[in-house]
Amino acid sequence: MHLLVCIGGEQYSRDTLRLGSGLVRVLKADLTILYVRPAVSQHFRTEARLAREKLQDWPVESEDALMMKAVQRIMEEQGLVRMVDGKPDVQHLPRVEKAGLAECHLYGSAGQDLRIRVREGDIVQSIRRETLEVDYTLVVVGAPGHGSRLVRHIIQYTDPSVLIVKNPRDVQSYRMLLCLSHSAAALKAQDFAVRTALLLGMPVDLLCIHSYPWEENGAMSLAEDTRRLLKRFDIPHTIRVRRGAVVRTILKEAQPEHLIVMGTSERSSIYQFFFGSVPVEIGRRGKNTVLVVK
Repeated sequence: MHLLVCIGGEQYSRDTLRLGSGLVRVLKADLTILYVRPAVSQHFRTEARLAREKLQDWPVESEDALMMKAVQRIMEEQGLVRMVDGKPDVQHLPRVEKAGLAECHLYGSAGQDLRIRVREGDIVQSIRRETLEVDYTLVVVGAPGHGSRLVRHIIQYTDPSVLIVKNPRDVQSYRMLLCLSHSAAALKAQDFAVRTALLLGMPVDLLCIHSYPWEENGAMSLAEDTRRLLKRFDIPHTIRVRRGAVVRTILKEAQPEHLIVMGTSERSSIYQFFFGSVPVEIGRRGKNTVLVVK
């Protein structure tokens, strides 16, 4: 398993990093942290490049190096970095890779790979580029209050599963709100949720929503099938069968301790562009952390 945690320079990025680190510590997964700094204006690209080259000759640390050190300190506080004689075990120090990408490579305390990467430019385009170049299992992104565009683009246009972080808590304090339906995407989310609940020791609240009275029996049957699966693995759970609009009902049922888990939309990209989708609306309008399984 390989997690990509995406951060900027804001406070919510620090909280996102702490939640991502908590997941990595439990799952023993590889971790890449991507910091995207704002692009320099086209008019000053040459001057900025020359300034960075000059700084390499002076005993002054660049902004990228300072950010990498700050991220590394947080990882050390979380117990993720292997320490040798009181110092972090570094595979290679910060260096510039292809196309201006800067990277630092550390060894994790459980033997996993830990990378800190810095890109310049638009955060959505940088994340998409990163996921195209590396095979990630999960992308973890913090959502600011004004982050509707970020949420929509990351959920719709990236291939790995996505964790949209809002009001993060300690990993062990979450309850999972698993949204059920008969779609193939929802069944895939159900399988992912069961594995995750087992690894994290997380209780699960099943939520099955139907729109019309004659759909109630089917909804209850689906919830009962999932209940038997959870019972087989001794996962603590509850069942909630509700009637109503899907987005409004999910937002109403979600409590502060809930991690909402759902499958991706099976609508076409064109349909989602014009009319949206349930995962995007929950990610935009909700106050909970949302896991969209792909």
